[in-house]
Amino acid sequence: MKVQILVSKWCPVCPQAEAVWKQAAEKVPMELQVLDVADREGREIVSNLRIKTVPAIVVDGALKTVGAQPLGEVLKMLGAR
Repeated sequence: MKVQILVSKWCPVCPQAEAVWKQAAEKVPMELQVLDVADREGREIVSNLRIKTVPAIVVDGALKTVGAQPLGEVLKMLGAR
């Protein structure tokens, strides 16, 4: 599973979301990638998926959710027990 977190430097919630997803990556096998929307790869994903807000979570190429969720919600979303 490939998980991409789209963040920006000006986003006050992004560091929290990033920390939670890094914790989830320790519990659920995934390829985790943090992308700044100001960088080329981040801009391409934002454009292709028409993402309007960050943090945005993309799982296997599809927008899964936006905003920061608690660890329990993230694990549930990933199907972890």
